[in-house]
Amino acid sequence: MIFIERLKQLREAKNLTQLRLAMELNVSQETISGYEIGKAVPPAEMLVKLADTLDTSVDYILGRTDIKSTLRASELSEQEAEILTILRKQPEDKRIFVYDLIKGLEK
Repeated sequence: MIFIERLKQLREAKNLTQLRLAMELNVSQETISGYEIGKAVPPAEMLVKLADTLDTSVDYILGRTDIKSTLRASELSEQEAEILTILRKQPEDKRIFVYDLIKGLEK
């Protein structure tokens, strides 16, 4: 199950033990262990807390996307949000062109 693998991978990537993660989420270590071995399924509220604590999205943890990083709309400036809105309206070839242009700025 993707959830089990990703939860453990994300926890370990942040150098957190099950106990430390449990303490941050105000649950028992047994609860985290149960999630990681597939013995228990976290409720929606806990999935959100896990995602926030592990700096990812619920969709990533559940295997609905392979994009780990999160970007919340509240973190975007008005200009950044406008750029994304315009970009999403463009055909694929123009989006690829803009992506390549931006990646070129990193070099």
